[in-house]
Amino acid sequence: MTRPATAMRIHRIAAGTALAVLAWGALASPQAPPAGPAAATVLGAAVDTTDPAALRDAILTPLLDRYAAERGIKAEPGETEAFVAQLRQGSPTPGLTAAEAAEVEAQRQAMARGIVRQWKINQALYAQYGGRLVYQQLGPEPLDAVLALLRQCQADRAFTIHDPRLAEEFWRYFTDESRHDFMAPGGADAARAFKTPPWEDRSATGH
Repeated sequence: MTRPATAMRIHRIAAGTALAVLAWGALASPQAPPAGPAAATVLGAAVDTTDPAALRDAILTPLLDRYAAERGIKAEPGETEAFVAQLRQGSPTPGLTAAEAAEVEAQRQAMARGIVRQWKINQALYAQYGGRLVYQQLGPEPLDAVLALLRQCQADRAFTIHDPRLAEEFWRYFTDESRHDFMAPGGADAARAFKTPPWEDRSATGH
C-alpha cells in the first residue's frame, strides 16, 4: 500500500508531468444516469448525463477515436518514449521505492501516449479544415477544425443531442469566443503550432 505522504508526492510528480486531456480530454466523474430518455446518441450508443462538459467528452471521444482509426493515427512507441524521457528529466523521482517509481512511470507512459496521440489528431484536423487555433496547456487546439468535424458528423447522423438545453451548452463551447484565447491568425505562434511535435520539442516540458 502506498504511504499517504508518498502518495501525495506521486500525485505532485504526476501533476508536474501534465495532463488534463484535451481540451476535451478531461474525463468526467462517473455519475448515475438520469431518469428519462438519453441526453444524446453517438455512433449508436446512448449518452446519459446532465453535465455539459461530460456530454462534450462523451461525444468527442468516440468521434475522435473513429477519426484517428480511419487515418491510422496513433502514438508510436518511439514517439511515446521520447516524450516520456523529457518528462523524466522534468520530474525526477528521488526517494521513491521501486514500486512507487513504477507507479509514476506508468502514469507518465499513459500521459505521454494521450498527449502524443491527441497532438497528431489535432494536427490532422487542422491540416484538413484549417481555422483558428486556441492556446491550451497541452498544446494548440484547432477549435474551428473540431467544430467543422462535428458539423459534418451531425449532418451524417453520427450523433444527435436530444436535450435542447444540453445541445445549446455543447455548441456554445465552440461558438462563444469569450471562452478562448486565440492565436493571432497568420502570427508566429499559429505558424509553428504543428511544426514541431511535442516529443521533439524540449520546451514542451519546460526545458
